Amino acid sequence: MDHDQHERVEFAPTSGRLTAVVTAVLGVAAVVLALLVPEGYPPAVGTGGVLAIVLAWAAALRPRVWLEGPWLVLRGMFSSVHLPLAAVQSLVVQQVLVATVADKRYANPAVGRTRFRAMRRARTTRDLTMTAVPGEGWQPDQGADYADFVEERIQEAVRAARGAAGDAAGDAAPAVVRREPAWAPIALVPAATLLFVASLWF
Repeated sequence: MDHDQHERVEFAPTSGRLTAVVTAVLGVAAVVLALLVPEGYPPAVGTGGVLAIVLAWAAALRPRVWLEGPWLVLRGMFSSVHLPLAAVQSLVVQQVLVATVADKRYANPAVGRTRFRAMRRARTTRDLTMTAVPGEGWQPDQGADYADFVEERIQEAVRAARGAAGDAAGDAAPAVVRREPAWAPIALVPAATLLFVASLWF
């Protein structure tokens, strides 16, 4: 499948969601208890619940991976990194997704394999450099999972971007990586942490 340089393709997260949702629900319960029964629970219960909610959202629910035009976007806990597809040297999904640009590794936990599957799937040099082999492709009837699909789909987009860059300029695109800070979690995580620590003194 050729990658449309103008389309946006979002990949569903594969890990950590259930744990994060359970953590957030427990955090909400702690906040409710602290508000409804203030004489039975210290302030740290409520502020700890707030901290749990913020951390569950920022660390596990916020991270996402998507393709957007000529970019691979990795949204993490505190920032979103835009990697130029034509400059991606390698892309592999193990327990987390790892892309390499200009010999620097960028990881994102939104897409990954279980530890058991990651250990069973051996990675070769050809896997890491995404060298194409005629007739190869993602085969869902050969025990593949969604992480395999994501890996193959992004690798196809990288190969298409490299071809387009070569046709346009005769060479690979420069490895210009954009990083955009995520101000909401940058502000909320320290604030919730300080609130929890301060509440321990009351």
